[in-house]
Amino acid sequence: MKVSEFLDNEVPTFLLGAFFGRFEFTSNEKFIYTYSAYKNGLIYNNKVLCIQSKIDCIEQFNKICSPYSFWIKGTKTFPRADVVFALENNLNLSKNSFFNKLNTKIYSSPFIYENSLTEDKKMFIRGFSELRASIDRNRNYLTMDYVYNSVQEMKRVRLLIDYLNVPAYIVNYNFREFQGDYMTGIRRETQFRFNIQWYVNFIGLINNYRKAVFENTLQYTNKRQLDDVTYYHCEYPLKSSKVTFENRIAYYANNVLGKKLTKEDLLKFKKLLGLNNDDDEKFKRDGSIVEFVKYNTEDKCVCCCDDYDIKDRSHLDRKTGRYYFEIHHMISVGQTRELDDVDNLAKLCPVCHSTLKRGSATENKQKELIRKILQHKKNILDFCKSYFDEENFELVVHKIWENLK
Repeated sequence: MKVSEFLDNEVPTFLLGAFFGRFEFTSNEKFIYTYSAYKNGLIYNNKVLCIQSKIDCIEQFNKICSPYSFWIKGTKTFPRADVVFALENNLNLSKNSFFNKLNTKIYSSPFIYENSLTEDKKMFIRGFSELRASIDRNRNYLTMDYVYNSVQEMKRVRLLIDYLNVPAYIVNYNFREFQGDYMTGIRRETQFRFNIQWYVNFIGLINNYRKAVFENTLQYTNKRQLDDVTYYHCEYPLKSSKVTFENRIAYYANNVLGKKLTKEDLLKFKKLLGLNNDDDEKFKRDGSIVEFVKYNTEDKCVCCCDDYDIKDRSHLDRKTGRYYFEIHHMISVGQTRELDDVDNLAKLCPVCHSTLKRGSATENKQKELIRKILQHKKNILDFCKSYFDEENFELVVHKIWENLK
């Protein structure tokens, strides 16, 4: 299958989830592929079942992805893979370009905007997770390596929370920098983890070997079969101890929306979420990330810091004793949630901030300020390059200028 066909045509949601979760380029960049690979585990040692499961996967995945029956056994062309789905890179895409186009395709798919956890959403999550996940019996997690090549990829889990009805409180990261072996020089990938009890209740397992590992290690046998998917009935987390703007809507969608609740239940949920009567489901900017940048970064304007002393551009705040700064969204947010991101924020003096309002200065002057910010803050430059799918510095500057408000 050509990558142009994959991007232009309707494809099974399982495939979208698989490529969204993990993709690789062959060394010659002629193919982009997603894959499944796993070994016979020490916890559940059944070599025969493990080998048979790899054989069954090809037939099972081709059935799920019909009419695109292109899953094959791994070869030397696709290292580390037991089962592979490959795309011919006829558009000569880079990793960032492919991910951005894939992201656009997913966000334009009607299924992600359904209110409930539909079968399409479940298939997407299965493709995202089960191809590469392992079961951590000590912590009750379904765990997978979280490989990323860009800032946007690192934050792709927001799609699961914001649009695919995955509660924010049943997932977490194990960032490699926080792993015990990191300082000793042993570097493992960041891990992304689902609470396994929630996953098997609502998403289910499709791989026969992983089903056997789950049943053997966690001792859950109360199950039901639906086609190739096995669901298990077991206790799972219900409450969130973390209330942030990002997970409020996800929590509401999973615990309140569509449920038969008493007035007391609703009051309890509102109190838990910190909601008042004026709250609604519309997108609102996350004030916490603005506060973080304002008070937890160096007190200098990332635009004019090479040209002026801050005392000539701002004033001391009587409450904090620090110079006053304003926080600027480099790419104007509008109603686009993914732009409400710490890497899209620049700490500016009041003079620079006012100059960057649309119509407040000439195009040349505003572009000059934009260049300075991008030169001082590599994380903002990387974010903007990734969002616009553009590597040319001057074109990125122009696109940012076009979006000024």
